[in-house]
Amino acid sequence: MISVVICSKDADRYAAVEAMYHAAFGDEPWELIRIPDAQSLAEGYARGVARAKGEQIILSHDDVHILSPQLPQRVRSHLERFDLIGIVGTSRLCNGRWISAGFPYIFGQICHFQPDKRSIFVDVYGAPRRVIRNIQALDGVFMAARRAVFDKVAFDAATFDGFHLYDLDFSYAAYQSGLRLAVANDINLVHFSVGAFGDEYTKYAKRFEAKWAGKLAPLTSTEYQWSGVLLRSSRHALEVMNPPYWDDEP
Repeated sequence: MISVVICSKDADRYAAVEAMYHAAFGDEPWELIRIPDAQSLAEGYARGVARAKGEQIILSHDDVHILSPQLPQRVRSHLERFDLIGIVGTSRLCNGRWISAGFPYIFGQICHFQPDKRSIFVDVYGAPRRVIRNIQALDGVFMAARRAVFDKVAFDAATFDGFHLYDLDFSYAAYQSGLRLAVANDINLVHFSVGAFGDEYTKYAKRFEAKWAGKLAPLTSTEYQWSGVLLRSSRHALEVMNPPYWDDEP
């Protein structure tokens, strides 16, 4: 069984994401755990994981819409080979933003809804294969892990007592513990938020960089390199994000 853990205080947003996951899983065995009163995402996810009964656990934001068919099958398949997966991340973490490493160290694909244009913008950071191994850190919009990962790595709710950097800290701690991380380019979703990178984010980024000082790679570039395309439908987004020339990684 797969457990899905979502921290959501918004009843309407939760109802939408609940219906979406019900459709995505269909008749597959799964459970959905809602944490409506998380003090932070680290604290909320830790509480949700403790309640989860599945052998694979998905941590998901509440403002996403899964586009990929066969979501449970793809999650299970990837977790047969890896311990922790996400949809975007880096193979070279330099600071509190995974994207800072730039090309060729950032990978993944994600869609963002553009309400003013009523369109979907597809960000492609690097998707040469269906799966990218040797990842060091993942964005927390969608992560999935084997249950054993949470026995080995804990969320640091004391340091990350808000809603930023919990994901980089958790995934980088998993990498530092010797676990196998990967970016899955065939799990595609729309995220209805582009994130906030103001003073609050900066505060937690500084905490992250202080915690992992001496472990992070040196920053060699300040330019983010990726490509994107504006599309009118999710069907077109799936076509762009799942090219026929992909080979499975050996």
